[in-house]
Amino acid sequence: MTHSLDNNIIPFLAVIITYFGLLTYIGYYATKQTRTLRDYFTMSGKAGALLSGLAYFSTQYSMSTFMGVPGTIYKVGYAGMSVSVPGIAFSMVIPALLVGRRLIRLGHRYRMLTMADYISDRYESTLMRALLAIIMILFLVPMMGAQTIGAGIIFKTYTGAPEWVGIVVMGITVILYCMAGGIRSIMITDVIQGILMVATAVVTFFVSLQLGGGMEVINQHLADTDMSLLSHPGQNNSMPWQNYVSMIIMWSFFTIGQPHLFTKFFTMKNYNVMFKAILLGTLGMWFSATLIEWCGVTGRMSFPNLTGTDTDFIVPLILQAGVHPVISSLMVAGIFSAGMSTVSGVLITSTSAVTRDLYQKIFNKEATDKDAFIMSRYVTVGLGVLAICIGIYKPSSIFQLVLFSFGGLGIWAAPILAGLYWKRATKVGAFASVIVGEIVYILLTTTFASLTFGFNPLIVAWIIAMVVLIVVSLCTKPASAETIRRHFDDLEKC
Repeated sequence: MTHSLDNNIIPFLAVIITYFGLLTYIGYYATKQTRTLRDYFTMSGKAGALLSGLAYFSTQYSMSTFMGVPGTIYKVGYAGMSVSVPGIAFSMVIPALLVGRRLIRLGHRYRMLTMADYISDRYESTLMRALLAIIMILFLVPMMGAQTIGAGIIFKTYTGAPEWVGIVVMGITVILYCMAGGIRSIMITDVIQGILMVATAVVTFFVSLQLGGGMEVINQHLADTDMSLLSHPGQNNSMPWQNYVSMIIMWSFFTIGQPHLFTKFFTMKNYNVMFKAILLGTLGMWFSATLIEWCGVTGRMSFPNLTGTDTDFIVPLILQAGVHPVISSLMVAGIFSAGMSTVSGVLITSTSAVTRDLYQKIFNKEATDKDAFIMSRYVTVGLGVLAICIGIYKPSSIFQLVLFSFGGLGIWAAPILAGLYWKRATKVGAFASVIVGEIVYILLTTTFASLTFGFNPLIVAWIIAMVVLIVVSLCTKPASAETIRRHFDDLEKC
């Protein structure tokens, strides 16, 4: 069921068209400073703390942060907040501490542009590059499609137009500014989108309190409805401890394996920038995530009878009921921002998989950076159109698509960590761990869910992948002394 919001269509269209136009102009502006392939994919490693921090957390946030997650918390109660908020708070800290410093050094010294550049160099394997590129495309394109679904739902809700209209409008806007300016335009727009997302979270939370009569009244209403809404494991035992542990680990530790977040370290200027970016991004994510997810609880007072997928509308419903149509439309642009920032980061990463990792490094090794740079813009359009098609087809819910794609890429945390910290890790071990891990993950997700013992399938699959990597590596030939020197000895001397 689609909720009919009574806001005037004209304010919504005026705000959204202006906003999308601004983002497109930024892409045009960034074109003037994007001249090389390294500029296009990593800003030549010159990003400062503000750009890096906001870009990381904007990309980490997705449409599900503002729609799917508050909708889930609406059903579960306070227990739902205690799952994602801690995970989000550490989603920058843990990757930065475990892999950030080394990746910045490697990226600057050896001019690495993609996650596959690191993987293939560390494991001396073109096959690993190809495997990563293919898996990236298989999982990242559906992740992009998931973000466009939310845009379609919001557009239909506010205008009555078919969902595909909103999907296409959002998709084309992202394609235009990504194609024009690459990572530079993405990171600049991420700053605007990050600020707008924080503003949306703050406004929505306080509006929900006003509509509900204050926190004391809201909590009393929850207690009268069902005391389980105020405690663990939530209503209908929805959040058992296994789920709780899984979600925190997933949204913090397994961001290491996400290519669109991994490559953000290659854009950072230096270590000082990274630590400032961590502080800025973590505070922004923790603060805004707490408030927007809290709305799933506070919104029950004003909208007590939502069921099924209608709970995903809780944030736009609060905004529609509590503020002027122009302000509501501006805040809804913040929800669009959550999806667009993720799509743009994922789109540029998917483009790199095709043009850099497959075309330039495997199929046409004679291709220059200029050739790959020119091709990148065409590939960006093609992949963006494919994501739009997935959004229109809508094979699953937003959260389910994001969760599945995130898990499929999280398996790569095994060869990344082993490659950074264990000299004995081999290419055969890394290859075997990824193949086994992906197969186990898909089987546990689709067929043998009972074998996860209540944990997310990624947790179990990744443990198996690590065991395979260690066992196989101990039985096979390690990397050459030269590769070990470059990845360990030289870095330790810095």
